[in-house]
Amino acid sequence: MGSSASKISETGLKHCTLWKADRSPACRAVMMALDSMNLSITEVDINMDKGEHRTQEMINLNPLQTLPVFKDRELVISDSHAICSYLASRYCDSGRLLPKDPGGRSIVDQHMHYNSSTIYPRFRAAAYPILYEHCNFVMPQQILEIECIYSDLECMLFKRTWFGGSWATLSDIVFASTISTLNILVPVDKNKYPRLSSWLYRISEELYFITANRKGLSEFSRRIDCSTSLDDTDEFKCPRSSCSRRGLQLKEPSPEATCKPVTQD
Repeated sequence: MGSSASKISETGLKHCTLWKADRSPACRAVMMALDSMNLSITEVDINMDKGEHRTQEMINLNPLQTLPVFKDRELVISDSHAICSYLASRYCDSGRLLPKDPGGRSIVDQHMHYNSSTIYPRFRAAAYPILYEHCNFVMPQQILEIECIYSDLECMLFKRTWFGGSWATLSDIVFASTISTLNILVPVDKNKYPRLSSWLYRISEELYFITANRKGLSEFSRRIDCSTSLDDTDEFKCPRSSCSRRGLQLKEPSPEATCKPVTQD
């Protein structure tokens, strides 16, 4: 199991707040970024089925009425990629998640742009009709488009263990949140995409994936299966710190890994 988050001391940022919904891949990307850096901030769960993201308070923070929303003192950011970059730039000195050299940084930026411009829109096109329009399946054209994404990512991983290079970066974190969710809708075929399948298995073993991504994946899967709203459990309704959320998740039984590793030539 990956243990990168446990190798650095906990940093509490009491002046920072994250409004989020666990089933959202975008929110889980920010949560994984927080956990990978062992940052603890105030987290507030928002029930989108009850329209809590459309309250006047949330509109004042983010007129687009989307999640996540992040606030650091007077600074408000409402795009998950921008939040991840800000956290890594502002609160992580190592340069591992977001390289400091322009070349390495541009690669990570390139991947995040691909996630926001291509992967996430295709996720929404496939998932939203099931979540909100009582559709019971992913349309054939959307399956083809998702398979094209898998093919692109398979090529990106040629002679690479991680998307950013020799270790996991923000590239892997933002891809992990979206691809692990797409995998529920259109499973990654390990025979067609062996590198992507192996990468998904490796990232699913990272501690920050376990603490920040697994619960939301399970919630999304249940929501897709029943196509009706699910009330949040009481233990996750109150604002809490990232540290307390991590502790709760580590107490949960570990589900089976997302994908089984495959042997590559």
